Amino acid sequence: MSKYFPQPKTIIINSNVELLAFQCEDTVVQLASIPPGATFTLHQHSESQIGMQITGRLEFNLNGTKEILEPLEQVYVAGANVLHGSTNPFSETALAFDVKRITNLEEPEEAILKVSLTIDKITGFECQSVIGSWFEIIITKILPRAIIPIHRANVDKMGIVLNGKLAIAIQNEQQQLEYGSVYYAPAEVLYGGYNASDEIVTLIEILIKPSSTLSIKDACLKTALTAS
Repeated sequence: MSKYFPQPKTIIINSNVELLAFQCEDTVVQLASIPPGATFTLHQHSESQIGMQITGRLEFNLNGTKEILEPLEQVYVAGANVLHGSTNPFSETALAFDVKRITNLEEPEEAILKVSLTIDKITGFECQSVIGSWFEIIITKILPRAIIPIHRANVDKMGIVLNGKLAIAIQNEQQQLEYGSVYYAPAEVLYGGYNASDEIVTLIEILIKPSSTLSIKDACLKTALTAS
């Protein structure tokens, strides 16, 4: 079983919503397929949570305030014990991801953040990013035959490939990843990647700021694999 390429746990919610949950040390990354008419009722939990649409749209309810989430345009932030939920009133099945972890923030958060254009410091490619109190999300288009140089980051990173295939090497392990898989590169561990195809591959990376953990992994493991 690989630390760097975790295997998913499949979770069925309300009989029609499927989650793929990946445990990356203190953080859980979930990929969700949300069919038309599906609803996540308002709920809260001890973990902070962020999320984004990949395809399709959702009506998101953040502590009573509703907003339509568009693909790869906004990130919602729900702090510990902040009520949140969503519904899919549209005719298209929506794909989304969310990230859950225990944080050391003293005040609960609730926000909808918009992505902005920037330049990826590692590859030099144009990308989109959004920065929050305990995370950063970077969306990069990896060009055909392009390389993500071998490097060390000073933060934990998790990656989701949205289309095509991307070779990712972490330490002495390498895998060809496509949608439905997640990689985990802990801080200070060597990793890189390569797009061997003729297709532009979209990569989402989730960076966790080092001060955000409370080192209570057991609590995260016990409660994080729950409804989004």
